[in-house]
This record gives sequence, C-alpha cells and structure tokens, in this order.
Amino acid sequence: MKDYETDEPSWIHEENSKPVTAKQKKWFTIFMLVSVPFCLWAGWFEFGRAEHGNWRAWVYTFEWPFFGGLAIYLWRRLMKGDVPKIPRPDFAALAKEADESVKAKPDHASDTDSDHSDN
Repeated sequence: MKDYETDEPSWIHEENSKPVTAKQKKWFTIFMLVSVPFCLWAGWFEFGRAEHGNWRAWVYTFEWPFFGGLAIYLWRRLMKGDVPKIPRPDFAALAKEADESVKAKPDHASDTDSDHSDN
C-alpha cells in the first residue's frame, strides 16, 4: 500500500535541471527592477515611522533593504544559470534511524495507571 502523504514528489528525482531561458531571464530582471526600488522605498518609509516613535519600525527599516539585497543576489545567481539544487534525503537511512529511536524508548504505558493518577 502506497502512502501518498509521505512519498517524496517525483521532481526530487530529476537529475538535470533545465537551463534558464531568455524569457525567464527577462521576467527575473523585470521583477528585480520593480522589487529593489520598492524595498528601498519601504525601508525609507519605515525609517520615517521609526523617527516618530514607532519602535517596531526600526526592524522594518533594516529588513526591507535586506530583502532588496536578497533580490539582487538571487537575480545575479539566476542570470548565471545557477539554479539552486534541492538536497535529496536518504529515506532508507532516515527510516532506519526512526525505527531505532522508537525501539530504544522504554514503554511507559504501564506507568500511566499507577504514577500519573489525577485522583
């Protein structure tokens, strides 16, 4: 019987990732050109709020420019064709480790009646 909830998706087993196409590069560039100025504006906006006493805005003052920098980093990486790989877990080793940890735990079912009574 297959358990579809816990089975890994089929795309994990794909060896070769497709190269980034020119159309994708164009869309990445458009997104970067929109998102970076927005992130810088949002940081400036939050700085104004922080100066007027909103203490939480200090976090956002630095968070928004960080997101803009992250967008630039990802854009440069994708333009080079460096698509991030998803690490493949060793399901057999994980299952074995889980079985061993379950077997190593003592059975506390008999203790529940005598030690943990709520009376």
